[in-house]
Parts: sequence; structure tokens; C-alpha cells
Amino acid sequence: MTGRIELHQEINGLYHIRMVDDLKNTLAVSADFESRKAAQDCVFALREIAGTAHVSDCTTRTSDVDQSESVT
Repeated sequence: MTGRIELHQEINGLYHIRMVDDLKNTLAVSADFESRKAAQDCVFALREIAGTAHVSDCTTRTSDVDQSESVT
């Protein structure tokens, strides 16, 4: 799947990141960042994490959040 990570600046001056697929559907939107540099740092971290991260299913309710299941 192709897609892109877009950096946007709102009229209030804050920045956010939007991940979109090749059909221009929004897949994710980040929290707000106060500077372009902070948003760019997040993009680099996302790219690093995405390639190796484990996916955890945190949708189940348990008394201990550390018991989340891994999704394979």
C-alpha cells in the first residue's frame, strides 16, 4: 500500500500529522504540536516504530492493562 504522511498547520498555529492512503483516505491524525520541528520529529519516530512495532489489542477490559493481547 502506498500513502503519505502529511504535515499540516492549523489557523491557530499548531501543527499536526495526517497519514493518508493512496486513495486519500485519512488513516490517522496526530495530536497537536507547537512547532514544525516537533511534528517532524514525530514523523521520524513514527517511521521508525512502524517498521518493527508489535501491535497490541487493548480493546479488552481487564483489571491489568499489561495483560493486553498481541495481534499477529
